[in-house]
Amino acid sequence: MKRTGSRARLGAQMAKKKTGKKKSLQPPWETLLEGMRSQNRATIESVEANRLALEQRIDRLERDTLQRDSDLAMAIRDLRSTVQENSAKIDTHGAAIRDLQSDVRGLSARVESLARIEERVTALERRLA
Repeated sequence: MKRTGSRARLGAQMAKKKTGKKKSLQPPWETLLEGMRSQNRATIESVEANRLALEQRIDRLERDTLQRDSDLAMAIRDLRSTVQENSAKIDTHGAAIRDLQSDVRGLSARVESLARIEERVTALERRLA
């Protein structure tokens, strides 16, 4: 009987060779599992590539943001200095304006007194004429 079993197996092997199909030595669930593992590896590689790209983008944005923040801080310092200088100039000009206003009031009083003198001179000239 062993011979008959051997002949049957040999015949099955020969039939496989003729059709070109090879029967997998793995059970079907292991083939499926290997396929799933392969897909998982591909997914992991894709996720890893996306993670690296995102990290690079985040790093670039962080560098850009830090540079922009540094530039803005420098601009703010410059503006603060300019505002302080302008405030000092405004104070100086304010004092000068107050001095000029005082001078104008004094000159206005002198013009008024000169106008009274001119009126008197005109009156005297009329009498003499």
